Amino acid sequence: MTKLINRKQQIDNFATLALGLMVIFTFLAGVIFWIYTFTIYDNSDRVINQYVSYYQQSAMDDGASATEPAKKTGKSVTMAHPDEFRGNMIYFDEKGNQIEGQATTGAKNVLNRKITLKFDKDDLGESPKTVYKNKTYLRIQAVKFKKGTVVVPGGTGVQSAAYGYVFVDVTDTVVNLKKFQDVLIWSFVWAFIFALFFAYFVSRQSMKPILRAWQQQQDFVNNAAHELRTPMSVIQGKLETMLTKPTATIREESEAVILSLSEVRRLNSLTNNMLTLAKSGSNMTKIEKEKTDIEAFVVKVLSPYVEMGSLSNKEVTVDVKVEQPVAIDRKRIHQLLVLLMDNALKYSDDGDSINVSAKVEKKRLVIAVADTGRGISAEGKKHIFDRFYREDKTGNRQTGGTGLGLSIAEWIVRAHNGKIAVIDNKPKGTIFRVTLPL
Repeated sequence: MTKLINRKQQIDNFATLALGLMVIFTFLAGVIFWIYTFTIYDNSDRVINQYVSYYQQSAMDDGASATEPAKKTGKSVTMAHPDEFRGNMIYFDEKGNQIEGQATTGAKNVLNRKITLKFDKDDLGESPKTVYKNKTYLRIQAVKFKKGTVVVPGGTGVQSAAYGYVFVDVTDTVVNLKKFQDVLIWSFVWAFIFALFFAYFVSRQSMKPILRAWQQQQDFVNNAAHELRTPMSVIQGKLETMLTKPTATIREESEAVILSLSEVRRLNSLTNNMLTLAKSGSNMTKIEKEKTDIEAFVVKVLSPYVEMGSLSNKEVTVDVKVEQPVAIDRKRIHQLLVLLMDNALKYSDDGDSINVSAKVEKKRLVIAVADTGRGISAEGKKHIFDRFYREDKTGNRQTGGTGLGLSIAEWIVRAHNGKIAVIDNKPKGTIFRVTLPL
């Protein structure tokens, strides 16, 4: 089932990421190509616009000819003559037919003899466009002349031109544009192929934490159900047994009552710990730090455990060498010390010792809880902070542990941006080392 979920989710992630990358690359390629096209045609369009502006101005000047400088009209026209431009002109009569035999001075008009176009009146007022004629690319724009203002020599003599196409030879520009287009397409094709491999890799990697979290959730639910079922079964069994003895006194059934109460307390502890861990994964619980005298704080928290240790033939010592106040969440650090001390007491035997030390090293508060107890195996160190994990699977009834204490301890340390590590104590036992930034 897990493999099917993993495979389906991976395919969905891959398809979504690949589609997103394709849209991004396509949009980016389109923008680059549009900007490049606009840029390379800009110079030609400026030349054409100069031509169009000249003839439009000439049309306003009565008696002015397109083949004469505007200054001859005696009016204040300052525009240059078309001969000074790089563009060319093809003339058309009233019917839109190209005037045959037209020619003007200058070698730049040699294209007029081999380009044949049909004038389209719909082009009037439109922006320049590119046409392909006789293996030549032309950038053209339509212009209309005022009647009688422009005359050109045609095949039947001098003719009056009604329309014209201003054009610039852009063959080299278009060829370069096509080459750039091919380079752009292939570049983005290879980039997209690389992106597909990247999307595949990311889709695989993204599933690992999801599956890990899913597996942890499954383990948590299964372990929680088991932990809840055990005390509930004990309580139910004891209550059912007492129901079969309606005449029995409390003294006679005191053992069953005591055991049931013990299991109720165990249930309360378990549910409280589960609630704490549930809050740790959200923003419900916040760390509220305040300046604290560490020595006085640690001594006060651990004083009951010193007495408990002496009663169970275990030596508990406290060694605090922190002179400066440190900002901590007192409630959470109190809980952390209690959890570590409970763990040390549970897994140490008569005659063992437990030492709690606190000091400042390299601008960090270091708290260590070292015991000479049973110790933790190398495999156990890998999972000691996992929820419901116990080193001794058979001893949980005696120790009363739920396997959640160290998980909560790790969360408290991480909430303080610190680190917690478990190492071997020599010659035997375990050391829990907590490092908190000042």
